[in-house]
Amino acid sequence: MKPLKLIIGAFGSYADVQTIDFTELGDNGLYLITGDTGSGKTTIFDAISFGLFGKASGDGRADYQMLRSDFADEKARTFVELNFSSGDKLYNIRRTIKKNGQDVVIDLPDGTSMSGDRNIKAKIAEIIGLDREQFAQIVMIAQNDFLRFLQSGTDERLKILRRIFGTESLKYFQERLKSLMKQESDRRELILHDFARHEVDVNKRDKQFAEWETQIKSDTAELKEANKQLGIYDKKKQTLAADIAVAEDLCKKFSDLAQCRTGLEEHTAKAEEISGIEKHAARGETALRKIKPLADEAQKAAVNLISAQKDLKSATDSEVAANAELEDANNVVTILPPLDTAREAFAILSKEWENAVERQKNLSVLQRDKNVIADKQALLAKEQIEFERLNAEYNEANKNYLELEDAFLHNQAGVLANRLIDGEPCPVCGSTDHPIPAILSDDEITEAKLEKEKEIKDKAQSKREAKSSLCGAINAEIGTLAKRFLDDFFVYVPGSDWESSQKTLAELFSQTKTAVNELTIKKEADSKTLDELSVNWDAAARRKAAAESAALSAQTLAIERTANEQKLCKIYNEAQTVYATALRENNFSDDAEYLTVLITEKELSELRKQISDYEKNGEQLKHDIARLENETAGKETPDIESLQAESEAANAESEVLSKKRDEINNRLSKTDNALKEIRRAAADFEKVEKSYAVVKQLSDTANGKLDFETFAQMAYFERVLHAANLRLQLMSQNRYTLLRKTESDDGRKRSGLELEVLDAYTGKVRSANSLSGGESFMASLSLALGLSDVVQQNVGGIRLDAMFIDEGFGSLDSDVLELAIRTLSEMAGTNRIIGIISHVAELRERIDKQIRVEKTLTGSRITIAV
Repeated sequence: MKPLKLIIGAFGSYADVQTIDFTELGDNGLYLITGDTGSGKTTIFDAISFGLFGKASGDGRADYQMLRSDFADEKARTFVELNFSSGDKLYNIRRTIKKNGQDVVIDLPDGTSMSGDRNIKAKIAEIIGLDREQFAQIVMIAQNDFLRFLQSGTDERLKILRRIFGTESLKYFQERLKSLMKQESDRRELILHDFARHEVDVNKRDKQFAEWETQIKSDTAELKEANKQLGIYDKKKQTLAADIAVAEDLCKKFSDLAQCRTGLEEHTAKAEEISGIEKHAARGETALRKIKPLADEAQKAAVNLISAQKDLKSATDSEVAANAELEDANNVVTILPPLDTAREAFAILSKEWENAVERQKNLSVLQRDKNVIADKQALLAKEQIEFERLNAEYNEANKNYLELEDAFLHNQAGVLANRLIDGEPCPVCGSTDHPIPAILSDDEITEAKLEKEKEIKDKAQSKREAKSSLCGAINAEIGTLAKRFLDDFFVYVPGSDWESSQKTLAELFSQTKTAVNELTIKKEADSKTLDELSVNWDAAARRKAAAESAALSAQTLAIERTANEQKLCKIYNEAQTVYATALRENNFSDDAEYLTVLITEKELSELRKQISDYEKNGEQLKHDIARLENETAGKETPDIESLQAESEAANAESEVLSKKRDEINNRLSKTDNALKEIRRAAADFEKVEKSYAVVKQLSDTANGKLDFETFAQMAYFERVLHAANLRLQLMSQNRYTLLRKTESDDGRKRSGLELEVLDAYTGKVRSANSLSGGESFMASLSLALGLSDVVQQNVGGIRLDAMFIDEGFGSLDSDVLELAIRTLSEMAGTNRIIGIISHVAELRERIDKQIRVEKTLTGSRITIAV
């Protein structure tokens, strides 16, 4: 599948209709999709994906309305039209987004058209051979995703490969077997638990069943006889219980009558005591009701007066202290130096320091540029020496080839002469007579040997030319860097040349650094002094304001509390006069007599209750004596002890028999239930035992140390690594090879999908996470391309004539970038076109064919440069 032309309108960041004619970029090779971050580079691939499948390439833009451009006019139509080829056939597909969905139409090579999302979805799968997810994984390689794939562990990589290669069914199969085994094991354990609970050996269950059946027959007969005897005893106990109840009631009436008579005598003896209580209650009530309220008021007035006098003393002392604090605060403000003058001086010093720091920063950048140039010069010298060596090797190889070629040409006559046969024509002259044939000078000079020498010469020439190009590029880069350095240095020393600038730069930087250090020390000291002065001024101002407020508040409070003390003194005198008058009017000589008879509300209530209870008790005793005398008239006390002894004997015999009956009944019920339960369990056990054995064997196999899914993914992973290493070895100049680690560092973790890298420079294997940024990019790009190859093979060997690689080139140095571009160019071959989505400046210089995306205030725009 190869895109030929893409037309989009009101789509993503593109407000207007934009057209990309991919045929202008040629049939093969690399092209660059370049533009600022957020301009809409990746949106181009989203549009291709949407045109084919009705969805963008990423899941983050699943909603149709999210694909519509925010810059577009309300009336503008959101659509994508794509012309593409598959093999030698041409297709055109058009999708338009509407509020309630989308319209889609595809034109087929035979001139017919097809519509309807469901029909076209099946047709696209038939034409391309991929679904949307596979298309996004193979055609759109996002480097950040595959860097995460490179550095993830077995568990995370397993999830990624599961999504790509669809091994969920194996995982489900494993989990289903494990679940079935657990279900069968749980059923088996429940049955065995039932046997254990009844202390039955599952293998000797028939013997136990026979013993329990014998026990059931015996217990049934004993239970019947025990129930018969208990019926006889129950009738006897009922008769005795009725006789005892009548006797107990009569005995109780004789006893109650004696107690009532004694109680009446005691009640009559307390009459004089109750009279004293009545007098005490009357006197106490007078003190509580008439005197106590006035006494409480007088006491309250006394307490309030004392409190007011204390408050007045406290307010007077506070007023004196507040006036003293105000005087001290005023003195502090007058001795502080001016703050505005100090701030102006510090501002001048800060500006001088900023200028010096900026100068030091610029000179530091110039020093760094100088060091870069020096490094490039050293590299150039080294590469030039290598070029001289390669040139000598080429000259020697060329000389050997020319000498061998000359000898080979002279030797051809001898070669032909060796093939002549008498009577057969010569291939040169046609004669059948060969009187003086040429002699072969050296039979070891062959055409194969000449071709081998030519290959040596061509390889030497290629290495020399590559090294020459590299030296030229380094020399040009040194010239550009030196010119830029001198242009920047002229700002400080106009007219300087390269040699004089080296010494002058060092002196300028040293002088500037010294000045910055001195100004920094002075600035920090002055800043600290200014901060301290500001803090002191703030503190002094706050102290003065607080002191003024406190003095005013203290003065106001003293005046208020003086008036309050005078008011409460008057109230106290009035309350004392009223209290004394009440004592005299109620016949209390003084406070002592009043306090002696004073009682509480609770005490008064208790005294009144005591008097009331005394009167009610006397009446009740007289009534009970009359009733009991009437009920016991003409009767004698019964012999209750004899009746109780006979009843206890009958109860004891019945209890023994009842206990025996319960024991038999419990044993019979337990044995019968156990027999029924275990018979059912035995039948279930035979079924479960068979199914458990089969399921367990399958689950143990599928969920072993190397489970089904991991085994399948290891096979896929090996194929991915093989394809990836073909690219990685080229990009790393045969230094790195990705390897699958067969064992985990932690024996408890799942292994089989972890990555290592073999470093040919050291001959050692190390973790893939130890690769540098550029090395990680090469490895992740190789993995992405390898995974793309394997996925294509899995979907039937589909050939994709277009591919996009999104970002990831920003961390590469120029050499690695060159290798990556060369690898992708070779991968493109003669039929494939590969688009690189990136904003890296070096790629714009190296790749001529470009799709340029410009971000504007009214939406992005696209231009093609070839």
